[in-house]
Amino acid sequence: MAVEFENSEELFSTQIGNIGLTAAAFDYFGLAEVIELCAGKTGSHVKVKQSEVVKLMCCQVLNVPYQSLYGTEEFYQEKPIQGLTGNSTISSHDLNRDVLSRALDAIAEYGPERLFLKCAKAVSSKLGLKPDTVHLDSTSFHYEGRTRAEEGCNLVLDQGYSRDSHPELNQINELMVCDELSRLPLFATCVSGHTSDKTSFRNIIIDYWKLIKQQFSELRYLVGDSALCTSEIAMTAARNGIYFVSRIPDKNGEAVSCFEKLKASPQSLVPVDKDEPDGPKAMWCGEGVIGKQKVRKLLVQNELLTGRKTETVNKKAEKELEAVLKALKKFEIHPCKCMADAEKQVTELTSKLKLVSVSDITYEEVKGYKSKGRPKKDEEKVTVSVIVRANAQIDTEAVKDTVEKATYYVLCTNDTERKWTMSDLLSTYKKQSVVERNWKYLKDRKILVGALFLESPSRINALMWLMTLALLIFSATEYLMRKKMAENKLSIPSPDHRTELTRPSMMRVYQYLSNSSICLTYIPGSEFVKLTGVPKDMQKILLSMGEEWCRYYVSSTYKTFICTEV
Repeated sequence: MAVEFENSEELFSTQIGNIGLTAAAFDYFGLAEVIELCAGKTGSHVKVKQSEVVKLMCCQVLNVPYQSLYGTEEFYQEKPIQGLTGNSTISSHDLNRDVLSRALDAIAEYGPERLFLKCAKAVSSKLGLKPDTVHLDSTSFHYEGRTRAEEGCNLVLDQGYSRDSHPELNQINELMVCDELSRLPLFATCVSGHTSDKTSFRNIIIDYWKLIKQQFSELRYLVGDSALCTSEIAMTAARNGIYFVSRIPDKNGEAVSCFEKLKASPQSLVPVDKDEPDGPKAMWCGEGVIGKQKVRKLLVQNELLTGRKTETVNKKAEKELEAVLKALKKFEIHPCKCMADAEKQVTELTSKLKLVSVSDITYEEVKGYKSKGRPKKDEEKVTVSVIVRANAQIDTEAVKDTVEKATYYVLCTNDTERKWTMSDLLSTYKKQSVVERNWKYLKDRKILVGALFLESPSRINALMWLMTLALLIFSATEYLMRKKMAENKLSIPSPDHRTELTRPSMMRVYQYLSNSSICLTYIPGSEFVKLTGVPKDMQKILLSMGEEWCRYYVSSTYKTFICTEV
């Protein structure tokens, strides 16, 4: 039996999904005006604006399911691209590689850091935010290409410390500054893969803090992990009028003195929150000095970390044991020439052990003659080699001690005039997770980026700007949506539709829109244009955010362009 497919050459339909929400956010936060002012193209020959290219790429990378930027032209073949941009002359063919590359080049030429700051300012102003405390952190992205350097670009893609388990590949590091309250990324920059956090954190304060303060004048506190707590950074922060909150490295003398104080007076530990006696405990450890800056110190014990730290330390112990057993096996296969060398090898091995102990060490002397061939008459045998044998096992007491120490850490701040409570200082530091949350989304293959695929360092830098801009749109939309949902007591269903979510993640909202079969059906050149499938609960949420958020979920937005299609 012949199979025949029914095709209509007149009726067309396309899925809108969550693209309409991203497009509305781009418009609502006024990002097109910022991009055109800083990196736009001018002249009568301009068919596609840079802001339109950026908008469409943001819609694509935030689309669920994820779509690689490799296929932007294909992605928009069936999408209402003219309605999404308001440009009646644009088509999917205008989004070829050359166009996208030129947009990235324009961003790189203006400066991704300066452009992102202005975009972040536009978004935060629209939301009425006045950031007071920001958090700084870094992560790495692996690059599946060769080491590259480019004239005029300080970014070098090379090997360094990998945060995503690919130490064998070249890396690029991104640093991000996020608002504590809204979790919005306010600043981002990329550095070479080999650059340490201590260096890059210091350079942010030296090179960019004045620019950051120009956009966010009410900033007071910079929060970071122990990489922020160095003498050089402390002095640089003081010169730039920055208050910082950080963790002191455990081996730093200021932290060591706190641990010694704890040993002398363990009863000084008290609950951080009196209403939570089983929660974190802490003790003030007076004042210290970091980089000639007076700091106030707080020693914290969080027993709730014990489970996680035990797992981490046990993994380290197993890894150390594996290395020791390998070394001991080598001692047996390749004996030393003399007893002194054998003892030296054993001492060198055991002196480095932290979580493993070596026991039952024996030295077996192998006798033989000094020279080859037939031995001389009455020649006595001498020691020609020494075989070392020993047993190795995980030192449970060392593991237990290490786990206990890992639950203690020392925080500090150079704002010694403020009347800090233990709860204030600890909660300020613990909100460092706002940056880690953004890294989680930025590295999620379902939505943003996992690995870099471009070759030019400057374009890769601009691509990271684009991805972080998409993250800014993502975070800002979530912030506003949750706020309006709380004010109007709105919700959407959980994935299994058994419960209602009053504070859904943006990922869940995108997923919900994508699964709702929001469809634009139309006949080109006619009056028939219909958009269906927008869930009623999402309609209420969009209306609560403002009518402009509904723009791309009503047929009238697309009607003008579709009715004139030939």
